[in-house]
Amino acid sequence: MEEFKQSSTEYKDGYDELTGLMNLRGILRHLQEQYEAKGLKYNVILYLNVMNFKSFNQQYGFAGGNEYLKGLSQILQDVFAGELIARTGGDQFIILSPDMEESKILSNLDLVRENARKLERNLKMRIKAGIYLASGDVHDPVVAVDRAKIACDDIIRVYDKDNNFYNDELKKKNDLRQYVIDNFESAFKQRYFKVYYQKEVRALTGKVCGYEALSRWIDPIYGMISPAIFVEVLEDVHLVHKLDLYIIDQVCADIRHDIEYGQAVLPVSVNLSRLDFELCDIRSEIDKCRAKYDIPVYLLNIEITESAIASGEDFLGFQIKNFRDAGYQVWMDDFGAGYSSLNNLKIYDFDVLKIDMNFLRSFESNKRSMVILATIVNMAKELGMHTLAEGVETQEQYDFLKRIGCEKLQGYLFGKPKPLEDFVKPDDFSFENCEDIKYQQYFKCIGDINVLGSTPLRDKNMEVFNNLPIAIVELENDDISFLYANNAYNNFLHSVAISGMKEAAARAHRMDIPEQKSSVDALKNAEKSPDSRSESDMIINGNVVNMKVRFIVRTGDKAAFAIVPRNLSLSGEEKKLAENIQVAMAHVFTQYFRVDLYDEDGTVVNIFLNSSQLPIADREANAVKAVQMYSNMYLYPEDRERFRKFYDITTVRDRVKKTNSDFVVDYYHSALPGDNGRMQMYMILPFYYNNRWKFISCCRYADEINDEMKYGK
Repeated sequence: MEEFKQSSTEYKDGYDELTGLMNLRGILRHLQEQYEAKGLKYNVILYLNVMNFKSFNQQYGFAGGNEYLKGLSQILQDVFAGELIARTGGDQFIILSPDMEESKILSNLDLVRENARKLERNLKMRIKAGIYLASGDVHDPVVAVDRAKIACDDIIRVYDKDNNFYNDELKKKNDLRQYVIDNFESAFKQRYFKVYYQKEVRALTGKVCGYEALSRWIDPIYGMISPAIFVEVLEDVHLVHKLDLYIIDQVCADIRHDIEYGQAVLPVSVNLSRLDFELCDIRSEIDKCRAKYDIPVYLLNIEITESAIASGEDFLGFQIKNFRDAGYQVWMDDFGAGYSSLNNLKIYDFDVLKIDMNFLRSFESNKRSMVILATIVNMAKELGMHTLAEGVETQEQYDFLKRIGCEKLQGYLFGKPKPLEDFVKPDDFSFENCEDIKYQQYFKCIGDINVLGSTPLRDKNMEVFNNLPIAIVELENDDISFLYANNAYNNFLHSVAISGMKEAAARAHRMDIPEQKSSVDALKNAEKSPDSRSESDMIINGNVVNMKVRFIVRTGDKAAFAIVPRNLSLSGEEKKLAENIQVAMAHVFTQYFRVDLYDEDGTVVNIFLNSSQLPIADREANAVKAVQMYSNMYLYPEDRERFRKFYDITTVRDRVKKTNSDFVVDYYHSALPGDNGRMQMYMILPFYYNNRWKFISCCRYADEINDEMKYGK
């Protein structure tokens, strides 16, 4: 940094105490002295402005803000070593260099931003830079600095642009800004401001359901002056409320004209600036305007841009509530344009979200846009708000937005904004093309339905809800453990007589329970599958359950899976499927001449009988005595002792483990008259039901089994 002689008082006045850099007074004085001595020697002027610094101060206090500024000033001195650097305001800096290539300027700025991220503390900051490269037409150093600042200010509201070079186009734009400042008063008097209307279309019907009022300045010298120019200027000079009230007055006059014309009359949305709320009692002024033309409140909607509500929640929250309490709908304009969108939805109540048109600009080339749009619509519905998408230009966009439940659409697909006199009467205002306003509430109620949600029919109560049971499980060496389960999964557990996650977790470690082995097999099958998915049906506590599985990831011995189970025994089509399974199982029973059910408590009951044998269990419920009675009545004497050991229920599960199967089986000779010692097969299948073991016993004649099994004596 260059040195220059001055008194101690001047030195103190010319430098910033916090950072040690020159301040604005010091840098301008130095430039003036240099210019008077040698002419303007700095050909590169950078003007930097830190965005979101006010929020940083609010969150981390002035001490935190000061720490950020000191850190940033050091980064600037390191990156732009040898250049003249000054801090000119709270979060603004100037860098001057005799000469520097554009590529070097941009790479240095990128390096500054990269290093500055370490200072952000998870709060997103942006450093905007205006760049002026002196071309020889400027000799006043103050003008040179001002041009760099103009370039920086030009992108303050541009979310996706951080560097801006001052050029002829920007010079013309700045000249136009000055023209606006000098001539806006006469523009009001000469009625150069006009209202242009852009259609809002109902996605469900394709009919016009409203309009947005847009201000245009039709100037005799410049022609149509962009609102991006004159609105910003009027905000800067605190006169934007005059423009907005002028537009609202014209809108009310046009609505009165439509009412008297006798055709379709639809609501018009008008845009308000944050300054409208600060510079006047805007609601009172709008009420007066409506009263002047006798316009009902439901024909005027209030739009507030997201940038206008980026700060000052208490003040603006009261104003929004004031409008809504008076019967106005309040819409958030430009949702997602780059400010604190989600935080604003937490703080303020809106009737409609207008989704910024930038989401549709990359619609065809970037599929993420579709996901984001669908997510916004889903979120708005869950919050009880309605949606309108701006910038619709193609039929493909229309069809997609309709499919995801976006209710209203706006864009060039339906026509550009135009003044009232350019509309074709009566066609443009016929009920064939326009919605009858009496159906607005009807469609509003339809719009409450969230076609993207898993529970579209339930009332909105701000609860996070999903009726699809989902769990994330981990498989490690055939051992299942739960990592996550939603509330719907808990409800599923209750439907299959499992008390909750604690019991489910305990069961998951028990491979002796049949459905757990089926679950492990389903997980393994999903991992092996080309599409990482599998599906399995199983019986849990007497309920027919279908389980869908998706393999997620494996690291070492651990693999993660998502599972979605359904209890098919409950209702509707699923119940019908469960009933079909039960009917099929009943027919399976007909392949056996008897089916008995044993319990771990030592009891037995006959559940199917298709032979001349007796139920036995009707006479004796004790399993041991019933087995002895049965063997004495229906088996050869030499088979009876082996049969009684086979039906020792206390040893069945251990024997099943040794067979590496789900059941045990053995064969015995029938002692029934006429069977002539015919061989019978007896099978015992254990299963877990309501926290206890049960055993199903099935019996059939072995010679009816069509296989290659060899029978012993």
